[in-house]
Amino acid sequence: MLTSGAIKVPVTTPNSKDDPADVKTEHITLPPPEMWGALDNRSDPVQPEPKPTDAGADKAQIIHAFINPSARSKTIPLVYPFTLEGEDVRAITVRRLTLGEVQDLLARTSGTTLTAMDIYAEMTGLTAEILRGLDDEDGTAVTDAAYDFFPPRLRPDSASSET
Repeated sequence: MLTSGAIKVPVTTPNSKDDPADVKTEHITLPPPEMWGALDNRSDPVQPEPKPTDAGADKAQIIHAFINPSARSKTIPLVYPFTLEGEDVRAITVRRLTLGEVQDLLARTSGTTLTAMDIYAEMTGLTAEILRGLDDEDGTAVTDAAYDFFPPRLRPDSASSET
């Protein structure tokens, strides 16, 4: 139901903390994409979004809300927290990648060997080097959780079945 270029997205609001299926869904109209950078309310300084012509492949955009977003991520509390850029990191959240995020990752890494750690980095928002620097106990917990969310088409066993 797009009219005059407007983007409408469903937004779900939980009605119950115990029943993830008990949600209220509303459709809201997003502002035009050119305004999104100015509306960013994170505490970090706003970085201008690259234009698709500068970025190569278009960056995946999620224009809907998942009904059960908590099933798409897992937060791992660290036994051995660390400091990164002056901030204490006490937990790492691993999240499932969308189809578009996997496509963007493949486009960015085209022509290079993509390791599991590179994919885990994409899933956590940390670099592969930071993940490799975790204490082994924490690193194992994070990579185990990440493997549970590993994109099926990037699993080593799926490559052999596709010829």
